[in-house]
Amino acid sequence: MQYEVEMHHSEESFEALAHMQYNLFCGKNWAARSFISLALVLVGIVNFSSWWGILIMAYGCYLTTSTYSSANHTAHKLADQVRQSGMPFPASRYRFRKNAMEVVPLPEEKERETLLPYSEVYRLGEDLQYYYIFRDQYGGYMIPKAALGDQSRAFRTFLEERCGQKFQSRSTPLSRLMRKLRDRDGHSRQL
Repeated sequence: MQYEVEMHHSEESFEALAHMQYNLFCGKNWAARSFISLALVLVGIVNFSSWWGILIMAYGCYLTTSTYSSANHTAHKLADQVRQSGMPFPASRYRFRKNAMEVVPLPEEKERETLLPYSEVYRLGEDLQYYYIFRDQYGGYMIPKAALGDQSRAFRTFLEERCGQKFQSRSTPLSRLMRKLRDRDGHSRQL
């Protein structure tokens, strides 16, 4: 076994997963929404002296700031369902082996484990706190970077090689640069 990590979900992790899912699989929606909101804001600025110019600009700003409203709704609805059921939030143990990722629901039940071969991973994503492994566009797994500690960079490389994919992120150019510098610094220390 290469790596073993546990993930205990919360309402915040549901929200983070929903955001990453939107980022990775709704790119056309995001681009159209951004273009329309920018156009509306510009039209509103040009016509700011008219009441409808202010209204159009306000709607453009709303489109910009409500990007994740649908994703948030889904995440909060799921969290509410978990709370209403009286059950704890889901938790899993992930074991990363040579050819597949093993998913074991916690508390551990041997007969319920699932194998996800790396060749079947649909997409990889990451943000500042988590790595995301999507089995399809409707569901995936989250790996807390903090649980990996010093092995985070090696884990990232391991998954990219096994899956034949690169991690994708919707982070800002500055945060991507900071991550590359941090990763390079960590790599040079290992040498």
